Amino acid sequence: MSARTYRHHPSAELLDVLTCSDSLVCNGHVSPDADCLGAALALSRAWSANTNRDASVWVSEGGIPARLRFMFEIANVRRATERDFETSQRIVIVDTSQPSRADLPHLYKPDWDEIERIVNIDHHFTNTCFGQIDWIVEDASSTCELIYEVLCGLQFNIDPVTAALLYSGIYTDTGGFSLPNTTANALHIAAELTQLGVSPSDIAERVDRSVGQPQFELLKHIYQNTRTLANGAIAFSTIRHEDLINSGCAPSDIDDQVNVPRSMAGVAIAALFTEVEPGRVRINLRGESSTEVAGLAQRFGGGGHRQAAGVIFSGSLDDAVDRIITAAIEMLGNQTTNAGTGEHPEAIESTPR
Repeated sequence: MSARTYRHHPSAELLDVLTCSDSLVCNGHVSPDADCLGAALALSRAWSANTNRDASVWVSEGGIPARLRFMFEIANVRRATERDFETSQRIVIVDTSQPSRADLPHLYKPDWDEIERIVNIDHHFTNTCFGQIDWIVEDASSTCELIYEVLCGLQFNIDPVTAALLYSGIYTDTGGFSLPNTTANALHIAAELTQLGVSPSDIAERVDRSVGQPQFELLKHIYQNTRTLANGAIAFSTIRHEDLINSGCAPSDIDDQVNVPRSMAGVAIAALFTEVEPGRVRINLRGESSTEVAGLAQRFGGGGHRQAAGVIFSGSLDDAVDRIITAAIEMLGNQTTNAGTGEHPEAIESTPR
């Protein structure tokens, strides 16, 4: 079968708004990953090239992980200023589930109840639909998959660089096409992007095999600090602020390192606790098999996908570990009890120092 029999179609209203806009500023969530960056950069680049109108991308200073800086470099799009948020006709927020997660200039304080310029494109099922126009597709592999459909709906030319940006987002959000969100549609789109000029081996090398010395030093701490609980069903690691700084890394370099504890056999819940600054902890959560972690994240003010979620925790690293892991143990215990075994996971141990 040469043609896709299933695809996501953006609404006519969304396409009309993008077609008629005079200017765009695109942005995503704080601590952007490849899907977030790829979606914002690809939309901005393609829209500007095909309409000859002004488009820009906002990312806070120091917000791009070292391994993903190549995306901004190849995109060659204008970096937005604070003034763009006041003057642009449309603000397109991608891959962002709620207003509190949006990466915005410090001086820009939108009234989310009244603002009429927001277009919200996302694939998180926890999205709060905060835009004037919301296109939320939970079963999409990534937001880059949706942006591809938007560009096709607009009948835009997609050049090899734009294709590479979109491929990078799909590739990373599906774990190199290995996670449950690797759908036939995602694979079809990846193939179409490859036909448009993407080199899959080049993207994989840039994303997976280009770790710098500071990031390598950080990985050593993560491996050393990894612990297991609940008979191996929970694996977690910690990064203290001093270790982050001493390794030469920045908080933006924390991306997919949660895959270290996640890679252990038998793990149902994996977590990475990063003390980004004293009193503030970023928690990356992952669920394996049928284990969902979105509910766990939501208990602490976070959100995300069913099996990939996050939390920003105000408090000490030890307190974050104690509260999150205790809740995870409780959650697994409830699942075990509901399954009729009557077994309960063991208690939490202290955070490694």
